[in-house]
Amino acid sequence: MWWKIYESLNLFGGTLNFIGDDLEDMIEIRYPDDMLIDVGKYDDIYCIIVVLLDDQDGWQHLLLELPVADKKDLYRQYKRQL
Repeated sequence: MWWKIYESLNLFGGTLNFIGDDLEDMIEIRYPDDMLIDVGKYDDIYCIIVVLLDDQDGWQHLLLELPVADKKDLYRQYKRQL
């Protein structure tokens, strides 16, 4: 499974949830303070999105939106940026 490598990450208190493959929501990493890291596929581009709060205001003011062209590069980009 492509997502197994994510289980080795130090998430600094976050909880890892694998949702699906090549979907809008593929991986979520949730934190006790309501911060969210969302990995998904939007309009044929993979993307890593970080929101400070998982609410309407948080999604309108993203902390990070990182497009990634190829799924095999998601893990490397995640480690590089976060």
